[in-house]
Amino acid sequence: MMKVQVKLISWKWLFAAIPIILYSLSGRLSMPLFEQEYNVSANFWDYVLIPASHPYFILYYFFPLIVFVSTLYINNTFEYTMLIRLGSYRKWISKKLWELLFINIFFMAILIGSLLITSINTPFSMNWSDVGTMNVAGNDILYHLQLHFATPFIAALLQIVLFMFTLITIQLMLCILFTIYRKQSILHILNVLLFLWGTIGFKVLPSSMKWFSVVNYLSLFHGVLSFHSIIAPFGIIALTLLMLVFIANKIDLNHSSIKQYAIKKSPIFIYGLLCLMGIWLNTGKYANEGLSIWDIFIGTFMGTTNERFSLLSFTYYVVVFLGAVYLVQLLLQQHLSEMSFYTMIRYHFMNKWFLSWFPKILKSIILLLLALLAVTMFIGMLKGYSLTVPENVYQILYHFMVNGFLQLLFYVLLVILISFVTKDVLKSFITMLVLTIFMLPGFRIHNIIPMGLNSMGYLLESSSIYLTSAQLAAFVAAEIFILLFLLNKKDYTL
Repeated sequence: MMKVQVKLISWKWLFAAIPIILYSLSGRLSMPLFEQEYNVSANFWDYVLIPASHPYFILYYFFPLIVFVSTLYINNTFEYTMLIRLGSYRKWISKKLWELLFINIFFMAILIGSLLITSINTPFSMNWSDVGTMNVAGNDILYHLQLHFATPFIAALLQIVLFMFTLITIQLMLCILFTIYRKQSILHILNVLLFLWGTIGFKVLPSSMKWFSVVNYLSLFHGVLSFHSIIAPFGIIALTLLMLVFIANKIDLNHSSIKQYAIKKSPIFIYGLLCLMGIWLNTGKYANEGLSIWDIFIGTFMGTTNERFSLLSFTYYVVVFLGAVYLVQLLLQQHLSEMSFYTMIRYHFMNKWFLSWFPKILKSIILLLLALLAVTMFIGMLKGYSLTVPENVYQILYHFMVNGFLQLLFYVLLVILISFVTKDVLKSFITMLVLTIFMLPGFRIHNIIPMGLNSMGYLLESSSIYLTSAQLAAFVAAEIFILLFLLNKKDYTL
């Protein structure tokens, strides 16, 4: 903390308050004209929220100022002796972020102090003023904020939180880039690009590209107005921060290790990307149709039934659920390839070897279903779908989680069984793909082959989801019995 104060935070930076005070005073001088014209009265929060949320003030002055100061601090305080003492770039990044946080707090204090000074002797109330309720030109900030927030204090607090959240994200990006290139020119180029992208994109980017507009994550008013959601700006910047934290944790790996890690995890990355793209496209199809977020959830994982078939729904089902089985197949291939007499000596019995890794697959199935549910709900909220809870919400969750778990467990056990019998993992997955024909209308034959029984489309028909659970549980029990028989065979050889 003291190092930050000595090297950067000093009384000289208090001059940064002068433009803030002048900008805020100009708004205060014009407010009486507005009050007189519309016969309304303003209060303390009007003089605070307008300058603190105004896109021009944030993009053209306050945000670039802090980012520029952060860049100077990162450049001027980098020392190899400190890096050696800390032992890793990851720890160096953590230390810098902690110090930059104090810089953010310092400048935020300058902003709040300046606004308080220029708001002296104004009427104070914890409620919105009459000005905030006026839907007229030039009053967009207050009007839209009072539509979404119960009190101006909450709006002001969340504005500060969003701005600080975004600042930390940008500063983490600066630290990561500096550790990779160790050139201050890279950071200055990023500063220029951020400034141009923020100021130009603010006016040029269409509403369809609101995700890429910097101002939506700096000004709460603008973010809420663009996304029609309070959660969206916070959620998007949180996801960005999490990705940067992940990168920062891997920053000490050498390039060959990163390449090997990326190759090893590429199937999971590709699978996750395909799932995300499918959810995104499905939620986009039904925009402006007045549907709830639960309707979109059912539509996204519709799958196929005897009465409902869509090539896109069928394809997405195969990608999500059989794609997950493919990842299990890769893991199974790894375990079988590592199988040896030493493994048998260690575990003594095949069933103990099997139980050493199979519970992880069960946990992965549960986490996958929860992740699909959470991501779909989150994207639905971002796109402004209604949060109205339907009467059959329990049935929706039961069918997706319980029948989804049993269906995936059936697929996984079937792959394992075929792999043990044929001693060829690839044949097991090919068999699974061939069996998808029983998901097509006309081939189901009263669902004798339990394929696609967790399709959400069954909720829209007269089918009993509890009968489906019993059917899937019976097939899973039969698979477990056969698997135990194979594992306990004394003459079983790999």
